[in-house]
Amino acid sequence: MKTIKTRFFMLGALVAAFAVTGCDEGLFDVKNPGRILDDDLNTAAGVASLVTGMSSDFSASYDNLAFTTAILSDEIVGSGSYFSTGRYRRGLFDSEDANGFWAGVQRARWVAEAGILRMKEIEGYQFDGNIQTARAFLFAGLANRWFGENFCKTVFSAPYTDETPGPGGEIDTGAEMDREAAFQRAVPLLEAAIQHGGAAGAPEIVNAARGGLAQVYVGLGDAANALANASMVPTDFVFAAAYSSNSGREESIIWNETHGRHEISAWMTLAGTYGAGDPRTPWTDCSDPGSNCPSGNGADGQTVHYRQEKYPTRDDDIPLVKGTEMRLIEAEAALNNGDLTTAMTRINEARAHYGLDAIESDGTIGSITGGEDGGAHPTSMSGWDILDRERHLTLWLEGRRLWDMQRWDHPHLDGGGVVYEATVDRRVTCDVLGGPRNIGMPIALDECQVNENIDTQSRCFSK
Repeated sequence: MKTIKTRFFMLGALVAAFAVTGCDEGLFDVKNPGRILDDDLNTAAGVASLVTGMSSDFSASYDNLAFTTAILSDEIVGSGSYFSTGRYRRGLFDSEDANGFWAGVQRARWVAEAGILRMKEIEGYQFDGNIQTARAFLFAGLANRWFGENFCKTVFSAPYTDETPGPGGEIDTGAEMDREAAFQRAVPLLEAAIQHGGAAGAPEIVNAARGGLAQVYVGLGDAANALANASMVPTDFVFAAAYSSNSGREESIIWNETHGRHEISAWMTLAGTYGAGDPRTPWTDCSDPGSNCPSGNGADGQTVHYRQEKYPTRDDDIPLVKGTEMRLIEAEAALNNGDLTTAMTRINEARAHYGLDAIESDGTIGSITGGEDGGAHPTSMSGWDILDRERHLTLWLEGRRLWDMQRWDHPHLDGGGVVYEATVDRRVTCDVLGGPRNIGMPIALDECQVNENIDTQSRCFSK
């Protein structure tokens, strides 16, 4: 009612003004000031807008990645009627499917990396020790982490050249490289974020970059550096990709596809069974008459809709770096060193943050066994099964699960499914020549068609 009254008041004021000024003065004429010229951003005052654009381009695609990899892994069941949903829940994903995701991550990292080079040249901008500089390096580093965790191969065609190499001496040639190249590229970017963020007095940026370094060092198999960085991030720390209800581009697709539509469901997943009542994996059973959901089933008309409530509004942010994950990185390192006691201590530190009771192992480290469908085992109390389950629930719907499965060679990848059976022996395989660990998104068909450096026979394919 307040909004309606305000609108009537404004309309009345406009009519009164029109009566006073007369028709010939064009009260309602709209004079377009013109587009903001690119050169207008080459000012110290324009840097904040440049960095906001980096954040926006990161968020614009990351939600779709988190949504899709949840279906491709065991986090969620595809309960909708999209053609792609039917493919993904059966483990099918090829080079044509990868097009939008490849474009999204390449845009996110290129906008940040090229923006940093641009910021260095802006007259009057204090580049060193500036919080905007630190934020730019952080987004560039996290975009490369995103690239390495989700694609089996990487290609960098810009913006670094012989004349302007990257922070780690990178020269972009468009050559096909292993995913580790993205992790290696992220290291100097995140180190620069720490340097500039520390000088600017920005602990949030420093903690986020240290957490990002811990994540990429896990990707590189460097436990010592992963631990060194993880240990400096507080358990209660969170840095997230930002979303807003301001426009469609800024909204989270996960909300749209679970609240606006019933395209994915937690039914029969670890979150929907073992995770019932867990604060890390909240959901609503829409088949309950008191749920107030528009329908009890998914958009496919047959899958029960357990609606996720981790992101209950259009503008809920998606975590990228969390202190609780840092404790789990420490737990994983301990398991690899045969130290079950330390591993359980770190796991319970993370659980305590969410108000959960401490758990005890069965005294064995074991290995990841998977449940009946190959997903995270719901009841096993061996060290590795506990860690598998805790990372699954702690990082639920944050775009990280498929990466865990890849690096652990998880049993679910061997034809596992959630509700619906896989139709491939190996889920989300990258290419026709890939080995048993070659899991993730392949090089996009669009890249294959324009980049002569790509071996299209082995890297670009359809299923």
